[in-house]
Amino acid sequence: MKKLLSLCAICLLMPLSLIAEDTKTIRKITVQDAAELAASNNVSLKRQKLSLTGLEIKDKYSWNGISPSISLSGGYTGNIPYNEGQDYTQSWSISGSVNLTFTPALYTSIKNARLSFENGQITYDTLVRTTDLNVRKAFYSLLYSKENLALKERNLETARKNYVSNRDRYNRGQLSELNLLNSQYAYESQKPALESAQIAYENDISTFKQMLGIPQDTEIELSGSLEEYENIGDIIVEKQIEDLPDVQKLLKQIEISENNLLASKFSAWGPSLSAGYSYGGRINGGNYQTSNNSLSVNVRIPLDGFLPWSNGALSIETQKAALEDLQLQLENQKITSELAIQNTLKKIKQAKSQLNTLKTNISLAQRKYNATLTAYNHGGADYLTLQNASDALLSANLSRQAQLLTLISTILDLENMLGVPFGTLGFAK
Repeated sequence: MKKLLSLCAICLLMPLSLIAEDTKTIRKITVQDAAELAASNNVSLKRQKLSLTGLEIKDKYSWNGISPSISLSGGYTGNIPYNEGQDYTQSWSISGSVNLTFTPALYTSIKNARLSFENGQITYDTLVRTTDLNVRKAFYSLLYSKENLALKERNLETARKNYVSNRDRYNRGQLSELNLLNSQYAYESQKPALESAQIAYENDISTFKQMLGIPQDTEIELSGSLEEYENIGDIIVEKQIEDLPDVQKLLKQIEISENNLLASKFSAWGPSLSAGYSYGGRINGGNYQTSNNSLSVNVRIPLDGFLPWSNGALSIETQKAALEDLQLQLENQKITSELAIQNTLKKIKQAKSQLNTLKTNISLAQRKYNATLTAYNHGGADYLTLQNASDALLSANLSRQAQLLTLISTILDLENMLGVPFGTLGFAK
């Protein structure tokens, strides 16, 4: 009876488990979803955000250079009598001091904290965009791989149908054994390539999940298509060279270098002022006595900075050279960015033109395959001719998908170069 009940329980639970597997949620992810997930979960971004927070705190309290140094101390002294009748004495003491130091470097120190935070913000924003770019490229690359898999699967199915048809014709004595073997080889030889492509796709999906920071056991489905970019409109660049991200980075570095040069000058030539006040008192035998009450003011003017061989003078010359080098880099970056934009626009135009040609090639390859298949079925073409026509059709489709991926990657690179939102160039607003 117990065994019977256990068997009944298993029979009842099995359908439930099968239903659970069949209804397992598949998470659909668009390219925008992928970008947002990576922005929230990417470990590198989280680490960079922590670094940026530290720079923000330093900037917030960068004025602490003018905060006075304050100290306070106190003490107690009492003797321990050894002999009867010896007097017991005790005393209390307290002392404190306040010291302030003012140097011209205080200004550059406060400004350096502000510039470091702004530069850190640029670094963080750059990493955000780089991560976004890589995720989008990976997304469309996976779509390309998925399309390739679908094409290979359709091609394999066509080869299988041809083999089955040829086998039936061979059994009826309407086809030679050579043609049958050729069709069987064409069918069987495609299986390893398809299996390898499937494994590569699964590995790429796993890497993609890692980029997004989602669990590996999450079932995902990419929602999108390469065809979104097939009829993309004209791309017009209206961004000024000075506003490009790469140029902005160098401009900020120049600003930091200028502040470093000013700090070197202040260090070599700038006077410093220090002021201090100290007070001390003692209670001895019930009487309060002031032991110290003083105010001091000192001015220091460095003179060795005016000597051309001194460390201060050499530091100034080094900072000047560094600033000049950055200015040269800036001018070169402007030219490089302008040329890169023009070259990328040409690549996009060329890719769009080639897409039209490839679309025509697919149409011609399809017509040729259909005509060859009809001729083959009526004995007007051999199997090798049919296979060549099939390979040509598959190659035409793959070439078009590869060109679409090239177009998308090039547009994404241009958007990254310009610092505009991804997925906006060429689309109607």
